[in-house]
Amino acid sequence: METYAELARRVRHDLIKNLDVPKPSVPLSEPEMRVFLHRVYTPQTGLCDAARQWCSRIQASPLYIETFSPVLESIRTNIERIEQNERKIRSATKCGELTVDADICTSLTQIVSAVRAFEALCQACTVPQEPCDRPAPQAESPDADMLATLSFMGIETEPSPQVSEAPSKPRNIHASSPKTCAVTTSTASTKIRVLVVDDLAISIDRLMARSSLQDKFAWVTAYRSTKSCTAGNQPTACEKQRARTWKDLISTLNNEKAHGRHVDLLLLDVRFDTLEPNELLWIPDIPNLNDIEHVKALQGLIIARAIRHDPEYSHMPIILMTSRQYLPDGANRLLEGLEGLQFVDDDNSLDVLAARMENVVRQGNIHEDDSLFFWGRCPKMQVVRRQAELMSFGPRTVFITGPSGSGKSYIVENVIYPASHRHPLVTLDLSAVPENLVESELFGHVKGAFSGATHDRPGLIEEADGGILFLDEIGNLSLENQKKLLLFLNDKMVRRVGAAFTTRHHVDVKVVAATHLDLAKEVEAGRFRFDLYMRLAPAVSIVLPMLSERREDLGNLVRMLVGKLAESDELHPLIKAHASRCGVSDTVDVDFGDTSVRSDCIVVRFTQATRELFETYTWPGNTRELESILDALVLKTVYDVRQGQVLNRILEIDHYFALSLLGKISNAVSAEIPESPAQLPAASPDLSWVPEGPFDGFAEMRQALEKAYLCYEYTQADGNMSRLAEKLFGDGSAKTQHRVTVRLNQLGLHVRSLKTRKP
Repeated sequence: METYAELARRVRHDLIKNLDVPKPSVPLSEPEMRVFLHRVYTPQTGLCDAARQWCSRIQASPLYIETFSPVLESIRTNIERIEQNERKIRSATKCGELTVDADICTSLTQIVSAVRAFEALCQACTVPQEPCDRPAPQAESPDADMLATLSFMGIETEPSPQVSEAPSKPRNIHASSPKTCAVTTSTASTKIRVLVVDDLAISIDRLMARSSLQDKFAWVTAYRSTKSCTAGNQPTACEKQRARTWKDLISTLNNEKAHGRHVDLLLLDVRFDTLEPNELLWIPDIPNLNDIEHVKALQGLIIARAIRHDPEYSHMPIILMTSRQYLPDGANRLLEGLEGLQFVDDDNSLDVLAARMENVVRQGNIHEDDSLFFWGRCPKMQVVRRQAELMSFGPRTVFITGPSGSGKSYIVENVIYPASHRHPLVTLDLSAVPENLVESELFGHVKGAFSGATHDRPGLIEEADGGILFLDEIGNLSLENQKKLLLFLNDKMVRRVGAAFTTRHHVDVKVVAATHLDLAKEVEAGRFRFDLYMRLAPAVSIVLPMLSERREDLGNLVRMLVGKLAESDELHPLIKAHASRCGVSDTVDVDFGDTSVRSDCIVVRFTQATRELFETYTWPGNTRELESILDALVLKTVYDVRQGQVLNRILEIDHYFALSLLGKISNAVSAEIPESPAQLPAASPDLSWVPEGPFDGFAEMRQALEKAYLCYEYTQADGNMSRLAEKLFGDGSAKTQHRVTVRLNQLGLHVRSLKTRKP
């Protein structure tokens, strides 16, 4: 059953969507005039016929009330005036006069005002009966108060009240490397390539007709024919085919990609009333989305959802051409998990739409650099990126939460700190400081304040004056110290422990707090103060996702981390020497099976089985665990190829070693130094030398692996240092033997002791 809210949305959609009200006596271009005449005077779908049909339908509707009468009468009166001038304006157009009479402009403006007044009346009539799934209006929406806007729409000095179904918030997605990014953004020197998806041709016609947009935008279309674009809304009647359906959209994107072209932006309508059932995209598993009226009303959101779930195009910026306030019931269910969608009111002009589109693409260009932090294409990480960059400015407190190993500290050090232009960065890990010393660490103390306070000492807050204080694992703070921190956050006044109250002074410190705990649950359990929690979250909170939620970024993340490891002081000399022997560049490329690799450099290759293992593993330790695993795998691979038996630029990762590191096989044994040579692992292809975890961090795991491997290779070489050096580095000289001996001693594997144990 149609409700008042739905009735208002339908009237708004059919009457004032894509209606650009010209300024009186201001010349239009020939395409703009054609679009204007088509939008106003076309039979059935034009404003005049549609308005008359809606007036009759509303009066015959069970929802009709007498209060609607003045609004409907205003619409009818102004439509009659516009129709009376049709012959006059068409004749003038044929004579080359491309201006619109002031009377017509006034009537159009009054129709827009009447429709908005009708919406306000429907809103007043709407009585909540049961919980609805409609997004709440945003406070910043310019049309939150419809009655106030009624007078606004009649102001002649305003820019053309072009009531287009305007765009939504884009997605900053172009953060992955250009090598793997399916859709790349335009540069400032090229046109922004935009694909419009709407069931009515008028949407793209009005965009193409605006001469001021031609130098900035290129409109991507499905195919070309020889027929005129003004022949109607039928797809075969257009010189440039419009994308009307989901199938048109996806086939156009695939075609553009196949021809090496990019799409910078996607403009989507929300309502698709003219589509047939077989042209619609359906989601049968969502309640209330199995009847045709609901599917038509929400088709744009259904398409946006499908795009976001498509790995090829999930990163594409999308602008929904409607106001969020006017989304139909059921929209919230579709919006769940869809990041980066913003909504612009229908009343915004084409110039406002163009500015928003440029801003979206500009943000995409800015976000291509992953040199400081790997963002990838994951929608959740793009939200994190925007939040981190926004919250970097100013003195406001920032709160970061996320699972262990997800990169909280890294974001502070490599994103927030550089972007803030503050100095210095002072870090305190609250999980590593005894509780009775936290206050002194933060605020400092004066001589004699407590036992052991032999001199005055400034706290970290004072040291961070003018910069950033990063409080890691703030969930470990005691309730008493939470209170003191809250007081500081409120007034930014600091007093050292034991000092007089008059010594309080102001400091300019930006506080960034982080924790892996769920502070909301900590508040419920009484372990965290509610007032401090509200001071930190949720307004300025940044939530990092788990690595398992970013699987589309796994390949690029592996490449970035392997490249970082290959440039380390320990591995780079070995890789450089191996590349020299192979006669290739010492640059390292990674073959993860989803992109092509270079043929003139060292390649670290992951087998299909290893890739599948990585893609299905849950990664409970997140990015930190991935980096540790990759370091161990690359380390072993480099040492293996240093045997010098085969010169191959391809360094293939050992799949069985990866299985053991990820706990998929259980034949690992302890890597302790054997008491006698008889206990040393025998030469065999198994992995009995692999140490068993758990390890206390990456450094301990790496040292244990290296220690076990060198011990194993020493045994294989039968204690012959020349043979061991040759196997490890391809060089058995005395200098290389000394290098191996030093490393063995550093790891606690003393060569003299090992030699005396040999029979």
